[in-house]
Amino acid sequence: MLLSKSDYMLFLRHPAWLWLKKNDPSKLIPISTSVQQKMNTGYEFEKHAEQLFSAAIKIGFADIDEYNTMLTRTSEAWLGGVKCVIQGKYQFGEITCITDILEDGGNGHILTEIKSSSSPKPEHELDLAFQKVVLEGAGYKVHKCRVAHVNSGYVREGEIDANKLVAFTDVTENVEKLLEKTKSDIDAALAVVRAKNIPDIDPSLTASNNFQEWLDIRKTFEPHLDTDSIYHLPKISSGVAKKLTKNNIFRIGDIKDASLLSHGTAKYWKARDLGDRYIDITQVRNFLNVINYPIYYLDYETSSNAAPLWNHTSPYQQVPFQYSLHIKRHQNAALEHFDYLHKAKDNPMDSLLENLRKNIGDSGSVIVWNKSFEMARNNEMAKYAPKYADFLSNINSRVIDLMDPFKENMITDPAFKGSNSIKDVLPVMVPDYSYNDLQIKDGGTAASEWKAVTLQDGPNKEKVYADLKKYCERDTEAMVKTHEVIKEEIDQNV
Repeated sequence: MLLSKSDYMLFLRHPAWLWLKKNDPSKLIPISTSVQQKMNTGYEFEKHAEQLFSAAIKIGFADIDEYNTMLTRTSEAWLGGVKCVIQGKYQFGEITCITDILEDGGNGHILTEIKSSSSPKPEHELDLAFQKVVLEGAGYKVHKCRVAHVNSGYVREGEIDANKLVAFTDVTENVEKLLEKTKSDIDAALAVVRAKNIPDIDPSLTASNNFQEWLDIRKTFEPHLDTDSIYHLPKISSGVAKKLTKNNIFRIGDIKDASLLSHGTAKYWKARDLGDRYIDITQVRNFLNVINYPIYYLDYETSSNAAPLWNHTSPYQQVPFQYSLHIKRHQNAALEHFDYLHKAKDNPMDSLLENLRKNIGDSGSVIVWNKSFEMARNNEMAKYAPKYADFLSNINSRVIDLMDPFKENMITDPAFKGSNSIKDVLPVMVPDYSYNDLQIKDGGTAASEWKAVTLQDGPNKEKVYADLKKYCERDTEAMVKTHEVIKEEIDQNV
């Protein structure tokens, strides 16, 4: 059984992860919407990066039959005298890889990995080290390794300029340092592939940036983790788990020192220690006193892309395509609702701002959840559309973050699970009210669905638009209801 590059990277996440893929893939958790969206973004960026190698021949595959001929087609391409191959397949013994770009550099080959991040990451170097071992074993001497990544400073003007969008970083030196360990890890990975039984499933063996994902898998296995296990701590990270186990702490009840915990985990632990909900009456009252009528509850939904979709935007810029706005003009006024959803392929910001200007007056508090995000969008839109700069600056001067009482521990509850997210706070503050009844339940899915039906003319357009409106409206409705509950709880303590 061959070990591919993706197999090897899975082994580095956790050895048991690789074993499951090869022996019991039903135990693996399906790819989430957010991960799929990230992969799609990577594919889009990859196409632009490949344009920079116009003289290359692309091997690739569209089906299993083409995949099975990749090795032969790649070899024939090099024997035919090509100087650059895109998506070629190589094999050395039991290990194999498909490379993004391999060029004949004269005195050796240049290996380029295309990644849609804004800079090289340590895992990219691990990926390249595996490829280098395969290639050199197959007879292709590699003298340079680099990562082609997004130039975050690029601003689109007209058609996308791949020469400006794509940046290259040489990581040869770092890759060279990894080679001996990579060869050792390859042997270990091959041993896992051949093993009859699953390796140790201990979460502490997981690579740090994949810890939570593996923990979700581990929780499905027998024997189940004890209910008081530290692995049930919300937001627990690999680093925290290792600190606790190093101190012989395996149960939540044995934790005595919050300094061993990360911020989110410590937040939960402290709230759990306090018992039920805790409210700092004085601080919360002071927070509420700065809110003035009319009150505007505002939320944006945004779309971002590695390759900017519109002129005057940059890679990964969060472009608002939708807003929901609830308005309470005075204490006894009926709640009003306004919204906007962009349904055309052009830049959404122009029409969105035109409508928003009609809905929001020049005085009163603008309540948001996570003001750094909403205010940053306003600043970006002001730069894009200067005629709205004063209006957006005025909004930012009036913004009040309803997350603050939860973020700053004025209100704590173990049921928040260490989170400040409105999706975690809402069902605790307003029981039986959440996002569970919606078709679209998170911002990543909202952005993905909007792009699919608006920019790519996907199916069920009107249903998706209706679901998007319900989701965004739920965000501002959640703020309204949470604000009301906070006021009620304070009034009861007068």
